[in-house]
Amino acid sequence: MGRHALRSRQKMKTMSKTVYLVAGASLLGLASYFTFFINTTQVSTSNAGVFKNMMAGYDINNGDIIAAYSWDEGDLLKAESGPDGISISKDAICADGGSENTRGIGPGKTGAPLNFEIPSVKELNLGGIDLSIDYRKSENECNLFTRGSEFNMGIKQGKLAIHYKVKGKNKKAETISEVTRYEIPADDEFRNYRFIYDPVEGKSELFVNNVAIWSHESEPESVLMWNEDETLVVGKNLKGDGTEKVFVDNVLVKATQQIKELPVTLLNFEAKAENNYVMVSWYTASESEIDSFIVERSPDAKEFSEVGKLKATGAPGVLTAYAIVDKAPNQGLAYYRLVPSNKPLKSLTISMIGYKYRGNGGDLKVTDVVSPEETKK
Repeated sequence: MGRHALRSRQKMKTMSKTVYLVAGASLLGLASYFTFFINTTQVSTSNAGVFKNMMAGYDINNGDIIAAYSWDEGDLLKAESGPDGISISKDAICADGGSENTRGIGPGKTGAPLNFEIPSVKELNLGGIDLSIDYRKSENECNLFTRGSEFNMGIKQGKLAIHYKVKGKNKKAETISEVTRYEIPADDEFRNYRFIYDPVEGKSELFVNNVAIWSHESEPESVLMWNEDETLVVGKNLKGDGTEKVFVDNVLVKATQQIKELPVTLLNFEAKAENNYVMVSWYTASESEIDSFIVERSPDAKEFSEVGKLKATGAPGVLTAYAIVDKAPNQGLAYYRLVPSNKPLKSLTISMIGYKYRGNGGDLKVTDVVSPEETKK
């Protein structure tokens, strides 16, 4: 299949998804999680098909593409997928001679830094990230990816280096800053350099041509600390060698699996018939910034109306009981659901129960968090 056919297929896949949701988990673990050194001769100098495979989704992380740039059409700012770049050095060039003899970009003859800026879209502010770039050595000190003071992946003293910050569940921050033992080969070959951070596992890895050359373990469920207003800059101080040679190609930004946090831990949610009314009750084991709880009722599990609302009183790690009386329950089949209200989250439905009520303490059937199809049985 041709290069453009693969990219077109991936574009269709990307359009069918919401880019800031993760389609699956990143599969970190191609090597043991400890720092080790690989001799440069052990890492293949040919990355033929690597970018194609990433675009097609056959990769170690199948998260959604946030942004991709190949420059094959000759436009310095045009994206292959995702947002277009917002700026680049006025002296930057787009020319042949990139990875796999395609077009790439370079800083040009003047020595002005490349400074290709990717806008600060909300998808960049996830707890994890997957950054990839095809690069051939231009200098011993330069940045490949930079975002404010919180993140930098680049080259120091001729070696691959990484700097980033994470915040754990206990809100404690950790800074990881290391110059790895991997020395960038002083030849004319393009290689794929890649950083992946998985916030669920708290694991990060650096890859060269898809071979892990460095890794670090933080506390599980630690998230990257971003300044959300900062743009992501490719080649912030990459100045080249004073020629019109290209040094950068195939920049790819992808999501990783993300931590799924609920604002409440629900232990129980049930309804009980009491003569001519229904008592709806629930228990929470933990709440996080919940303003109130709303109980809603529906005859068809599609259109809901509010039964009642209670102010939340619980806290993290505290067992709290709640109850609301439905004084006018539906006769026959109906459904209740619980909606915790949270100002930042607005609202989130976390549970639904179904019942059959015939009045006067009659038949009441309640099941735990069921679908409408299950309740109709």
